[in-house]
Amino acid sequence: MVALNDPGIVEALRDCGLLKYFMLFRMRQQLELLQFLVHSWDPTDQPFHIGGKVLPILIDDVYFLIVLLRHGAPISLSGFAHGGESVRDNIQRLCRPGTQPSKDGKINIKDIRDLPLRTILFTIAKLKSSLTLHLANISYMLFALECLEPTTFNWCEAVLSSMKEQLTKEKSGKMKNFSYGLILISFTLERIPLM
Repeated sequence: MVALNDPGIVEALRDCGLLKYFMLFRMRQQLELLQFLVHSWDPTDQPFHIGGKVLPILIDDVYFLIVLLRHGAPISLSGFAHGGESVRDNIQRLCRPGTQPSKDGKINIKDIRDLPLRTILFTIAKLKSSLTLHLANISYMLFALECLEPTTFNWCEAVLSSMKEQLTKEKSGKMKNFSYGLILISFTLERIPLM
C-alpha cells in the first residue's frame, strides 16, 4: 500500500473513481462457497439458483459492495478501445528508455515512468482479473490515460459484465482462475438470507 502514500496516486485514483476499489483488503478465499456459487450460476439467463430461488446479481449489488462509480462513460474490460497511439508509440512516450513490448504486444506496467498511471493500469488489470497483472494491453493503456483526464467511467457496469463473463467461463470449464471471489462472497453474505 506504498502507493497510497503518494498524493499524486491517491488523487488520480480518486479522480477516476477507483480509489475505494484499490483500497479493498484481500479476503481469504472460501473455496467451498465459491464452488457453490459457480455451481449455482445459470450461464444462459445469468442469475444464481439457490434454494429454489432465482437471485440475479445486479448493478446495484456491485455498487453497494465495492462503491465504484455507476455513471459515466462506458468502459469494456473485455473488449478493445479504439484509437490512440500504438503500443510502440506508448512505450516510447511513457516508458523507461529501452523498454520493449512483451511477446504478445503488451506493455510491462513496471516500465511506465508515471507512478499514478502505473497504479491505474495495475488497478484496471486487477478489475479485469487479468492473469498477467504486470502487463497492460493497448485498451487498458487508453482507458488509463483517459483516467488521468477529467473522464468519469461507469466502472460498475464493466465489473458486472466481467464478473458474469468469468462466472460463465468458470461454469463451462473454460477458466481456471476465477478472481471476483471477494465480491461474490460479500454478495452472498448480503443477499442470501441463510448466509
